[in-house]
Amino acid sequence: MSGLTASIGDHLAFQRESAASRAGATADDIRIARLTGFDPLDVMTIRTLCAARAVLLVFRCPNLAARSLHGLLPAKSAVTSTKSGSSGAVMGDNGLLMVSDYDIMGCWRQEGPGFRRIPITAVAPGAKYGAWSAEARALVQALNRQLLTRIQHGAQDDWLDAEKNRGVKPDDGFLAFRLGVTEPMEGAAELEGFYRLNGLDWPYLPNGRHRGR
Repeated sequence: MSGLTASIGDHLAFQRESAASRAGATADDIRIARLTGFDPLDVMTIRTLCAARAVLLVFRCPNLAARSLHGLLPAKSAVTSTKSGSSGAVMGDNGLLMVSDYDIMGCWRQEGPGFRRIPITAVAPGAKYGAWSAEARALVQALNRQLLTRIQHGAQDDWLDAEKNRGVKPDDGFLAFRLGVTEPMEGAAELEGFYRLNGLDWPYLPNGRHRGR
């Protein structure tokens, strides 16, 4: 059965790649999707928006197996705490099957030679829920108008609850869109290096936990 499941997943992923290519995705968009579990069309969407708006976006990658399910299943909701299984999908409390989502780590806009953080979180410091700034709301809305797997919640870097924030783990995968240039990274150490190289605040302690307020 596992071989059959793998072949179905591969077939669905190939269909997604073909559809993305017809819609204008590049060979590199497809390569990045294969490395990260993103849909290639969503890679193109995020890459294009970041280039047009002079934005740097960093994501934690979904489960690699999710690549075949984007556009077929809705994104894992913000209130679903169950982790995605090896299939790239998760069953919600309401019985709805959902695909592993894209988690924003942080967002910045280029200003002069550096970057200014755009907090994507409740305006009230440390709150998990609440109104976002107009700048953050406009950016995520622009993405969600085009993404197959939509953004479901705020950025992890900006959630200042050190106890509840999951932090970063050595085996996490990440994908940066730096002004439209994609850069996949493996592990928290590589992500920290990217932050420091680009002059971005690194909000995590040596153990991977968020430093909080």
